[in-house]
Amino acid sequence: MFDLNFSFYLEKQKKEGFFYVLVENNFFLCLEIYSGINEFEGYKIIDDLKDIIKTKTFRNKYLINSLFEFDNFIFNFIKKNNLSSNFSLSSGYLKENILYVKTINKGQIYIKKNNNFGCLIKDDNIASGIISNGDFFIFTSSNFLNLIGGEDKIKQELEICNYNPQKITEKISLFLKNKNNNASACLFIEFFNKKIISKKEENIKETENKKNLFFNDIKNSRKKLTIFTAIFIFFILVWSTFTGINRKNKLLIDKRINQSKEIILQKLQMAEEVSFLNNQRALILIEESKNELESIKKESEKLNIKNKKIEEIDKIIKETENEIFKTRKTSFQEFFDLSLDNKDALGEKIYLNSNIVYIFDKKKNLIYKFFLEKKSLEKIDLKETKSISLIFSNDEKIFFYIKNLGIYQINNLEKPIKIIENDKDWGEIIDVFVYNNNLYLLDKEKDEIWKYIKTSDSFSQKISYFNKGESIDLSEINSFSIDGSIYLSSKKNIYKYISGKRESFNFNLPLSDFNFNKIFTNKDLEKIYLLDKLRGAVYILSKTGDYIEQVSSEIFSKADDFFVYKEKIYVLIKNKIYKID
Repeated sequence: MFDLNFSFYLEKQKKEGFFYVLVENNFFLCLEIYSGINEFEGYKIIDDLKDIIKTKTFRNKYLINSLFEFDNFIFNFIKKNNLSSNFSLSSGYLKENILYVKTINKGQIYIKKNNNFGCLIKDDNIASGIISNGDFFIFTSSNFLNLIGGEDKIKQELEICNYNPQKITEKISLFLKNKNNNASACLFIEFFNKKIISKKEENIKETENKKNLFFNDIKNSRKKLTIFTAIFIFFILVWSTFTGINRKNKLLIDKRINQSKEIILQKLQMAEEVSFLNNQRALILIEESKNELESIKKESEKLNIKNKKIEEIDKIIKETENEIFKTRKTSFQEFFDLSLDNKDALGEKIYLNSNIVYIFDKKKNLIYKFFLEKKSLEKIDLKETKSISLIFSNDEKIFFYIKNLGIYQINNLEKPIKIIENDKDWGEIIDVFVYNNNLYLLDKEKDEIWKYIKTSDSFSQKISYFNKGESIDLSEINSFSIDGSIYLSSKKNIYKYISGKRESFNFNLPLSDFNFNKIFTNKDLEKIYLLDKLRGAVYILSKTGDYIEQVSSEIFSKADDFFVYKEKIYVLIKNKIYKID
């Protein structure tokens, strides 16, 4: 079995055309498409090809068993994707110890075998041959060779770099860095045989066995002193053998890490380039980078080898991900402690009205009225009123909903009065909002938002907020907010309504494993805020659904409730309010 040590050079994608290098399941491809395709279409072609290569049929090598079948596979790949003549390709497939290769148009493949170096095939051609330990291949195009300075130049640089794929890539990257080049690509592969390493280890074991026999002879002739000497020497040899094998493993892991680092850095670079136009593609590239790193970690753990480069690569991936997806990790500070007023205080729900926050302590039937600017606190005792479910406010008036009883109002610490009788049409009321003095009750059981319009001294009879046929299944909805429009959120979706009519609202979070717990906005805010306790994050969107950033903090995972005031995020956790800038 042959293993690979490879590296590749890939110029940044241009506005026109598509350039890619692929190494997957012993399949090698260097593809240059000069026009007639955009980057998104190019990645779709590559993704489809990867899906084929990863299948069990391909992996078990039933698909390609001869040069003819490999040639046919490449032909079908070109035909399926309708590639025009304005492209170049160099490709190979390794089956056991036989390498099949093919070039099209400007494609070129070079080989270094023993001490000989030269062009194997170019233009429209195919070939196959037996691979030996140390064979070195270049998959590229004449465009790349011209940029470097031709065959003699690349040979000279390879000799200087001792045919090391990583070193030659680094040197080429530096050489071409400040040049205004056309896009180009090149893949360098060194093949080495694992069996040779295994044979060396067997030789070490054989030597060890001979030494053991030698020690047995000494034992018969030298007795005690000689035995102790022999045991000592034996342990020295065992230690030497162990450290020798361990050293080889470290070298193999180091080579594997360098190889994977090249792949990861290229993927991260591609992710940065495509993120502006295609967040989803950038996300896939980030995930592929993480998977590649995880593979290295498992190999290292299996051999019980620690390598600082793994931590460095992990850091690079996280920094790139944070930069691309605008993830901002932030600290938090304690803003106010309710227990200063009452040591047993326990807030559960919070409601913002202007610059006043109302915090409901359900256990004690207390409402804390907290003035944000002054940082002062008032306490409203409702012990005579049992089983309050929700609180909300408008101006100086405080409202609360009691299941099966109705909606009550309290003003200036007077005794609560019922303003809306319990309605037999109500189902499960999970949230209430006041906007323009009107009340909105979110009823997830009846798939309704009940609207009560403010009159001179009371409220009107309920009406459905939704226009006819505009309601949706609200069983998964967990909260809503109003800024003139109404925004409903479930764990995975956001719905927007204007004047009872559903509007199109497409949001583009750069990740798929999100779980919204609450949505928050109001007429004073320009943005929408979504709490995700599972990921410890708040996602910030524009009111058209455009992703702005993700704020991450451990405090979000513990939140009982949250709100936003003057674009600062506040989190309620039991008896404390925390502030996140």
